[in-house]
Amino acid sequence: MAKKKKKAADEEDEGGKSKGKMIAVGLVGLVAVYRFVLAPAPAEEAVDGIDDQAERVIEEGEIFPMEELVVNLTDQSENRYLRVGLALVLEAGVAPDSMETEAPIAIDAAIDYLSAQSFADLREPGSKTEVRDELSALIRAAYDDEKVVRVLLTTFVMQ
Repeated sequence: MAKKKKKAADEEDEGGKSKGKMIAVGLVGLVAVYRFVLAPAPAEEAVDGIDDQAERVIEEGEIFPMEELVVNLTDQSENRYLRVGLALVLEAGVAPDSMETEAPIAIDAAIDYLSAQSFADLREPGSKTEVRDELSALIRAAYDDEKVVRVLLTTFVMQ
């Protein structure tokens, strides 16, 4: 009988130890998940990001007009075309003459974007604003976020 009681007590000790280990591992796992997944970002990092953006205020300079482009739209049912005139608002200090040799970079980005559009999409209200904003972002990126501040649409005719 004494052997049975000792054996039962040993099993309870082993079970208690393994349960304790499981609880400890579970708690460590929960802390790790909270810290690396659920915890909010420190406020200092967010403030630093805002400060960096505030420091990078781009002053607009001269305007560089570009030649009009004619692109095919993606409509399958019939041939549709877009004639668009663009002008680049340059950063302060960038001379328009210096852009003469670099204009093909902007033209290439504009053709790629505009030729992927459809007549129906471009007729939607607000589509020209969306096109202008998207072209501004694409062309600015094509110049490595330098030289060009934004794009202006000077003509926009669809047929």
